[in-house]
Amino acid sequence: MLIWNWLRRIAQVLSVAGMFAIFAVFIYGVAMRYLGHPQSWVDEVVTILSTWVVFFTSAFVLRWSEFIAFDMVFRVLPPKAQRVSMVLGCICFVAIFSYISYALVDYVQFMSISTTDMVQIRLDYVYSIFIVFLAAICVRLAILAGRLIFGDHEAALAELSGTDATDEVAL
Repeated sequence: MLIWNWLRRIAQVLSVAGMFAIFAVFIYGVAMRYLGHPQSWVDEVVTILSTWVVFFTSAFVLRWSEFIAFDMVFRVLPPKAQRVSMVLGCICFVAIFSYISYALVDYVQFMSISTTDMVQIRLDYVYSIFIVFLAAICVRLAILAGRLIFGDHEAALAELSGTDATDEVAL
């Protein structure tokens, strides 16, 4: 578990650095506009950085309990039904996104023919974080399903609801 905590810490630092970069570029843009020298590239860079930070943080930093979830039905189920429904949900999600992953990757690669308007970054680079995000979420869901089936399912269910008091990585 030590390696997971170390990797999680690196992901947290990268997420914070990304948020700082967004803030710094935004403030620079505001200052330049106030001084009468608006920078046309600032809005585009802030949008791209925001997209990358949100998907990266969601994939590698957030715990399951920190995601927005509509789980009113899930919470009233008994623990065994919660376990079964979560395993089925994980397997279905991973199966569906594994099935369509080729089309998603193909489309992102196709976007290499276009660039952003101001800073001329290829769109396949801009949107590649979505593929990383989906792959990471699928791996995390497969690990969660494995824990619910073969591992300590009580701890896994507790982490899903946010009642786990440990500071371990919630995969």
